[in-house]
Amino acid sequence: MMPTPKRPTASTAEHGLKRQKYYVSRKEMVTIKCRACGRTETFSVTELKSRKHSIRVDCACSQSFEVDLEFRQDYRQKSDIPGSLRALTTPKNRARQCAIVDHSPKGLLLAIADPLPIKRDDWLVVNYRPDAGAPEVERLIRVCHYQPGALIGGTFVDIGAGRPAPSPRSNPLLH
Repeated sequence: MMPTPKRPTASTAEHGLKRQKYYVSRKEMVTIKCRACGRTETFSVTELKSRKHSIRVDCACSQSFEVDLEFRQDYRQKSDIPGSLRALTTPKNRARQCAIVDHSPKGLLLAIADPLPIKRDDWLVVNYRPDAGAPEVERLIRVCHYQPGALIGGTFVDIGAGRPAPSPRSNPLLH
C-alpha cells in the first residue's frame, strides 16, 4: 500500500462506501487496512501532523480508497451523562442542565438545549455523576468551542476532579 496526501473527493461516496477514519498514534504512525483484500500496513504521517487530512491509499491488490486521518492527544469516549453547568459567578442553584455526550482525560463535550451567553475562553463549572451511585464530580472547564443552543466543547483547567485550579485572576500564566 502507498498513501498519498489528497484533498477529499466524492469518489468514495460515488462507490457507496463510507470513508474510513483512522486515528494517528502518539508516534505519528497509522495502520490502515484495505477493505478489499484485508492487507494492513503501517505508515508514518509525521509530515501531516497538526491538521486533519484525507489521504488516498493505493493497495497492491489494485484497490484505491480514501481515508481520513485524525490527530488526537487523547481519544474521546461517547457518553450520555446528565449534568449541570454554570459560570464561575453563578450560584449553584441557578445552574443549567446539560448532557455530557463525550469525554476524554482532558475535556468534555456538553449538549445544551438553549443558547447561553458564553464565548470561547470562558470558564464554566460542570457538575455530574460519572456512574449511578457515584459521588458528584465538579470540574472547571475552559470553553474551546461553542455552537449556540447545541454544543459546548471544553478543556479541563482544574488540577483534578473536585480540586479547582487557581482563579484566572490570580494566576498570570493563565492569561
